[in-house]
Amino acid sequence: MGWTVKENVEEFWRATEPYLRAHRVTSTIVLSIVDTLRTRSTGAYSGPPELAWWDPGDGVSGLIVHTPPYRPLVSTMSAEAAAAWTVGRPRPERILGPSDTVEHLAQAWGAVPEVIVAERLHRLDVLRSPGNPAPTRIAGDAERNLLWAWLQAFRDEAVPNDPPPDRAPLDAAVDEGRIAVAVPDGEPVAYAAVSPSLMRSSRIAPVYTPPAHRGRGYGAAVTAAAARIALARGDEEVLLFTDLANPTSNRLYARLGFVGVADIVDAALMPVAGSRSPGTGLP
Repeated sequence: MGWTVKENVEEFWRATEPYLRAHRVTSTIVLSIVDTLRTRSTGAYSGPPELAWWDPGDGVSGLIVHTPPYRPLVSTMSAEAAAAWTVGRPRPERILGPSDTVEHLAQAWGAVPEVIVAERLHRLDVLRSPGNPAPTRIAGDAERNLLWAWLQAFRDEAVPNDPPPDRAPLDAAVDEGRIAVAVPDGEPVAYAAVSPSLMRSSRIAPVYTPPAHRGRGYGAAVTAAAARIALARGDEEVLLFTDLANPTSNRLYARLGFVGVADIVDAALMPVAGSRSPGTGLP
């Protein structure tokens, strides 16, 4: 036993479904990637995926998912699993996952992790309405182009090093009624989207308010509205990530009833003298 690596998402799903169900909160990004691969095929990404699981003989206890051009995503795993993964493998330039796992992998590759963004995963406890919230509604066809422009602006502001966004997921969210917009004067000024329901859990992202409309509670209004969309369809877990360097958003989500459950880092793996040479990775 040890690491198993596949390109076929159905093989990965069959092997890891029990693990994913037991860890559906902390596996929220993996679940989204698996759903994308199952519904849109490997063409959803620029190259074949690398889907791996660690089983030391008593069940799956670690995952690594790499869908180029995105950086590899890793789950919590033992130092033994991390060391075994690096044998004979080139070091990526960036990696996303729990800080202890990132540290294990970096050490095994003879590198030092340099945190680019530190994030916290929150789950909704009890939804609390924001004070004096702006009116909201479900986004429709008329907002598609505006939402697309906002999504690109969000990417440029929040994750400029990520690949450009894909419009297909946004259009699907509009079609399925998964985007809430704040409309204080009848026109949209902010939005929040909620992911498809996977294992009765979902994630709110992105939440975006254009700069001219910030500071008026619109982000809180659309986040609460998106959470209500998820709860109304029967989701048991409603999740979101925050940048730990943004205290304003962290306080906002706490007021709405979200509680932090896990931290992850997006880190560059910086080589040290005598380390193995890196392979290709996301810059």
